[in-house]
Amino acid sequence: MTTHRNDTETLFDFNPEAVAAQIRSQAPTVPAQADAAPARDGHATAAGLLPDTLTDRGNAKLFVKLYANDYRHVPGIGWYRWDTTRWQIDEDDTVLWAAGDLAENIATHDPRGLFTTSALHKHRRRALSTTGINAMLTQAKSAPGMVLNAARLDADPYALCTPDGIVDLRTGLVRTPDPDKDFHSRSTTIGPRHRPTPRWQRFLTDTFGDDAEGHEMIAYLQLLLGYSVTGDVGGQVLPFLFGSGKNGKSVLLDVLMKLLGDYADAAPPGFLMARPYEGHPTDLAELHGRRVIVCSEVKHGDKFDEARVKLLTGGDRIKARRMRQDFFSFQPTHKLWLLGNHRPEVGTGGFAFWRRMRLIPFERVVPDHRKIDNLADILVIEEGPGILGWLIDGARRYLAGDRDLTGPERVRIATTAYAETEDHTGRFYDERCVLGPDLRAEQTALYAAYRTWCHNEGAPAMTSRAFAARTRELVGLASPKEMILSNQRKHYPGIGLLTDEERAADA
Repeated sequence: MTTHRNDTETLFDFNPEAVAAQIRSQAPTVPAQADAAPARDGHATAAGLLPDTLTDRGNAKLFVKLYANDYRHVPGIGWYRWDTTRWQIDEDDTVLWAAGDLAENIATHDPRGLFTTSALHKHRRRALSTTGINAMLTQAKSAPGMVLNAARLDADPYALCTPDGIVDLRTGLVRTPDPDKDFHSRSTTIGPRHRPTPRWQRFLTDTFGDDAEGHEMIAYLQLLLGYSVTGDVGGQVLPFLFGSGKNGKSVLLDVLMKLLGDYADAAPPGFLMARPYEGHPTDLAELHGRRVIVCSEVKHGDKFDEARVKLLTGGDRIKARRMRQDFFSFQPTHKLWLLGNHRPEVGTGGFAFWRRMRLIPFERVVPDHRKIDNLADILVIEEGPGILGWLIDGARRYLAGDRDLTGPERVRIATTAYAETEDHTGRFYDERCVLGPDLRAEQTALYAAYRTWCHNEGAPAMTSRAFAARTRELVGLASPKEMILSNQRKHYPGIGLLTDEERAADA
């Protein structure tokens, strides 16, 4: 029905005769006789549109008949419109203008004689008012076929919407979008092509090296980026591009974001960091349907909000809302990418946190005479389709079974060094404790020993509650109820404190 143009003045080509022909082709017309029942969903004549009843509901039925292929309503978010490849959020409220077009073309004469001219004039005036238009849309948005659940938007983890069509990331094949089956609201900026990308390859070798170790890093990066392009979140990793300036990490993610379009977004400052206030749920709403979220504002002295990191790198459903909208829930499809020159502090840490971290060191500084201004823009303009094809190849590798995201030795060493530097509690366990099935440690005594160790090491001690949770994680307890109770004291099973003699012997 609608024709979407770049012309900002004409949103719709609305031809009453064409509309009438469309309605007549969709439903049988009612014979022009006085005792005939009204058409079920409305009627069209050369004079204009006739609803089945002169009510808001009658107008809503007409709207559904005319615009069911153009609009869908997502509860909790709003109206979406089909733009030939995807269901795009109707930020410009074109749905209001479409409803107004319909109201303008309501007939003022009924050749069947069912409605009087006076009643039709009155109904048309009401339909053209803001109240009438809003009432029409309020009823139309809940009609069968007009409702699109938020959980279905961008929910296919193995599809990527592009201007050229829908890419199956398992095969790389492209197909024509179907508005009744492909509920995508995100899209890349360009379509993929499999063609040489010499400038991109030169950038990668300049960044990671042209030797065997560098090629290993590039292959890993292609796999990690390919995984990120999918909606699969099973990897549960947090890539952290770390290094001083002029080393390519910003260019890498700029290219990724420019190619992925609204599949990618930048997180607000401090998104993953501890802060004295609770973030607004609209922050989380922006994750809906995304594949990549870039967190780049890392300052000296920042500290991870570890619970938030675990939540947003896991696979649990997320509940959020947009400004002045209702809450909705969705399955996450995003991967967080962090970059910075500083490594945030880690408090509790623990296996659940560190198994997610992938510290990717950017150690090669590009000399000034080799530096190219606006390199990300140049790469996208000159080789964008080929780079997107390279990313899709990485996704195909991952989905074909190459799912080891641990990383090469360079990544493992850098991540381990980060953990050893930040994980003071882990060092305490290594230096002062021993694990064994027949051992136990009294809760209060173990925490007191930990506090003393932190004081001697000049390290910050976590709270007793956080320490207890970390210790239970270490020994495999799901809850405090699984601790051993003896003489009114709680004990951790499977762990013991080393005596001074045992520590001396180990030394």
